[in-house]
Amino acid sequence: MGRTKGFERNEVLTKAIQVFWKKGYADTSLSDLEKATGVNKSGLYAEFKDKDDLFVASLKHYGEQHPVEGILTAEPLGWGNIEKFLKMGMVCTGQKGCFLAYTLRELSIVPLKARQLIEQNSTAVRNDLITNIKATGTKKNPEMLADILMTFNTGISLKLNAIKPDVLVKEAEALLEWIKT
Repeated sequence: MGRTKGFERNEVLTKAIQVFWKKGYADTSLSDLEKATGVNKSGLYAEFKDKDDLFVASLKHYGEQHPVEGILTAEPLGWGNIEKFLKMGMVCTGQKGCFLAYTLRELSIVPLKARQLIEQNSTAVRNDLITNIKATGTKKNPEMLADILMTFNTGISLKLNAIKPDVLVKEAEALLEWIKT
């Protein structure tokens, strides 16, 4: 009869996210993960094949918990959803911004499955942005605007730990005003 695990998988993933987010994929050690999660190496390896598997599971968990899809699919579609999307990372506690955006810094070294998850997420967000932009009736190119918004959002995510959110809120509002005109 096997031992029952003494931890909750989602709690481990939530704690691992914070470590990967703060230190990055490359600089996060198994020791860091043990310390943060309170689960020893054998427990982590019983649940996850290796660090790569834990990282991919963390990204997936983050994506499942993140409210972006709900924000961008809320009715009515349009500029209100886009504004909420741009401002959502400015109200979080702990690490600020977006874990997926932070992971882009290490895209060339993260596991293939992680890159695929990020690409799937980015494609879904871009498509939701395009749908919202089209709903506004703008004559501007929805695909190009979605790309600009994605790039801006990534920049906001990276800047949030260095700049006060109220400054970035003003930048987001200015961008939206520029796009709407």
